[in-house]
Amino acid sequence: MNDEKMITQRDIDEAAVRLKPLFGVQPGRYLAALYGALLLMVLSLLFVYPGLSHPGSLYTIKADPPGSALFVDGVYVGFAPREVFVPSGAHQLSVSRPGFATYSEDLQVHGRVFGTLFFKPRAAVIATLAPLHGYDQVAAGVSDYASWALVGTPSEAYQVPLPLSDSAMAASIAPTPLVTNAGLAGAALSYAANAQSARDASRAVAIVYGGNATVTPVSMGALTARLAAEMAADPAMLVAFASVVSPSLRDRITSSALYKRVLAEIEAAAASSAPARVLGTTNRAGYGMTAFAAGTAVIRAGASASAVVPMAGFELASTEVTVGQFREFVRANPDWAPSAARTLEARGLATSSYLLGFDTAADAEALRYVSRPAAEAYCAWLTAQAPAGHHFAIPTEAQWSFAASASGVSATRGAVLFSPASTGPARPASLQPDAAGLKGMLGNVWEWCADSYATNPAAGISARTHFATSEGVVRGGSWANRDDLVNIFSRGPMRISECSAYLGFRIALVTNAE
Repeated sequence: MNDEKMITQRDIDEAAVRLKPLFGVQPGRYLAALYGALLLMVLSLLFVYPGLSHPGSLYTIKADPPGSALFVDGVYVGFAPREVFVPSGAHQLSVSRPGFATYSEDLQVHGRVFGTLFFKPRAAVIATLAPLHGYDQVAAGVSDYASWALVGTPSEAYQVPLPLSDSAMAASIAPTPLVTNAGLAGAALSYAANAQSARDASRAVAIVYGGNATVTPVSMGALTARLAAEMAADPAMLVAFASVVSPSLRDRITSSALYKRVLAEIEAAAASSAPARVLGTTNRAGYGMTAFAAGTAVIRAGASASAVVPMAGFELASTEVTVGQFREFVRANPDWAPSAARTLEARGLATSSYLLGFDTAADAEALRYVSRPAAEAYCAWLTAQAPAGHHFAIPTEAQWSFAASASGVSATRGAVLFSPASTGPARPASLQPDAAGLKGMLGNVWEWCADSYATNPAAGISARTHFATSEGVVRGGSWANRDDLVNIFSRGPMRISECSAYLGFRIALVTNAE
């Protein structure tokens, strides 16, 4: 034991701290002042500072139609309905949506200083947008809907919007009754690719066919009558619907007698259709053309039901369009020259790679990096050389499929598909003709068709003409595809503005009635 005094519990209990006076002020007084100052500082931070540092008001902005884009001083801040904090001062609110006149309102925001952290100053704006005459909200919604349907199946982590039902809701606020061309249900189901898109289509059809966004006995009666009439004219709708709904609902539909009858009729019609009959060859505007007699085309779409389409006679170019042939068009129409790529991109008619390498390419090479609008413009220009009562056009998918049925397995002869030495497509004139006299129907470059891509092409065949989308159809495969992955029935979607190293087109000659 050392000799130092031990500290006992009693010493601890009796210990005390005594503050000394500060500048002659007793501790009791200056501590009270200190605590008061700290309390005042905390209260200022809570009740005054937020109002001083961020003065303004929280605006609740609602719009009719909902989903309209909101801009404050030209800066996008979200879509309605939404709460937006607007700083003090003068600001301009804009609310916009395609097909409606833009709503604008000047805001004089004052806000307040005290208590804004807990009780924010609030204001509200309700914007009603006026529909623009001649703008088809539903058709525009179908185009957006078709694009979203192709992005994949939604999940908990990945959700997609409901553009078609939102557009139908927007159309329902018009002062005139909601009217749209018949066939919306069939067209929408033809573009559907999953249960989410089927729900979007069902909701939109209920609004449009019911004539009202609110469910009433009258709207339900109108919906039932229009759906029944459309189903009678387009029974393939049922097959398309069954392919995209939930498994439990699909089982109930596919086990019904009606479904079995409709599917059997589609399969029988496809099986009984004969290959296209070649009438002969001719020369039109410098192109060798193969003429086909009228018949029935079959568009095969993998697991989906085949589309069976009656065909009038037409002619199809034996080769794909070449660089030299397109050069003549560009010389006469400089707005479609490679130098105009930026302007065309801004207008949504092409991408930045439009006619890449065109200036240095040989005339005999296959034309590539061409968008569908450019191909359509070329056909319109070439129509000046068409015989009376006819015009040149990109072939429809039905026409392309019909011609391919005449090619059959012979299309594989000399087909330019992927190989380790592949560097690009062959010159169209150098390709071997198939049994129909056509060259490059399989491989070389994918070819534009005039239609919108439909996952379920059997439904909505005629309605897709009105409810067209920005997702086009391409057929035939290219030099970059393996022979075990593509065949003469291969088809796929492509944004119509896309310009690709693997994509070109050939022309068709059709009557003006087509």
